Amino acid sequence: DFVFLALGFTGPEKGSWLENLGVEFDGRGNVVRDARYMTNQKGIFVAGDMGRGQSLIVWAIAEGRGAARAIDEYLMGSSELPR
Repeated sequence: DFVFLALGFTGPEKGSWLENLGVEFDGRGNVVRDARYMTNQKGIFVAGDMGRGQSLIVWAIAEGRGAARAIDEYLMGSSELPR
């Protein structure tokens, strides 16, 4: 099982289902993630504004693709998706 989270420019809401999931937030209020887009909770991934903060759509597209590869590797053990 896994969860992929992506939100718009306002960033993640505090006091919401995110806190119920137990994900960590950084000092700017973004969800903390590792280089593979996974949060501190195994199987929960974030990309785009949720992990980076407000940014350009091109970053969100690139991170969405990167997260898709990371999720594919997580679920399948490897991935043929482009980096």
